[in-house]
Amino acid sequence: MDEKELVKRIKNSFKVKKSKSEILSGFQKRGYKLAYADKLITKAKRPKRIAIALLITLVLFFSLTSLAYTVFFDQQKSQIPNPLLGFMITEGTSSQQITYDQIKITPDFISFLLNEIGAWQLHKNPLTLENPIINFQVGTETFYSEIGTEIKTYEGSSEITDLQFNTNRQDLIDAILSDNPKEIFEKSIALGRTQIDVKVSEAELFAKGYLGLYEILMSNSRT
Repeated sequence: MDEKELVKRIKNSFKVKKSKSEILSGFQKRGYKLAYADKLITKAKRPKRIAIALLITLVLFFSLTSLAYTVFFDQQKSQIPNPLLGFMITEGTSSQQITYDQIKITPDFISFLLNEIGAWQLHKNPLTLENPIINFQVGTETFYSEIGTEIKTYEGSSEITDLQFNTNRQDLIDAILSDNPKEIFEKSIALGRTQIDVKVSEAELFAKGYLGLYEILMSNSRT
């Protein structure tokens, strides 16, 4: 009996729930060497192993594809309300007229501005799965924002930040009050009133999607 026929019979034996030891015993009774019989059994099982390996590969591929889509392509700009909507800077006394000194900077200010300048496009590092973190120094006040599915800002500063914006109260407030916060903030950077302090490597910036944002914000400062 040729080898192909023997492999076929072994497959049929497995289909009727025979164990490997029972199959080996049958070969020994027919005078086959144990090593040769074991080799045939391995060949009989090989297609199943290939199918399992292929299935695992496909599962991993689609899982990684889904993760990559979520990380890189599934970002949408958040709908963050303007914390100064309806207010204007003036020396008057209307309920909607305030001065710079009357305004208390809160985490909502930072989240709104970051959203408007495009930080919502940032994403996790695909290797470490760490979220982007940005520090904000506004005069003597500090805040830090973590960008995930939304922008969350907290008081204080983070030691593992990627970037730090150093700005002043007036420019921050003017940007938020403006119809185009991004343009006003870029102008502040161009005039040197707001500085960007990079805390990580260019590779880390690239991995989290910062380079496009950084280049846009810094473009005006080089002109």
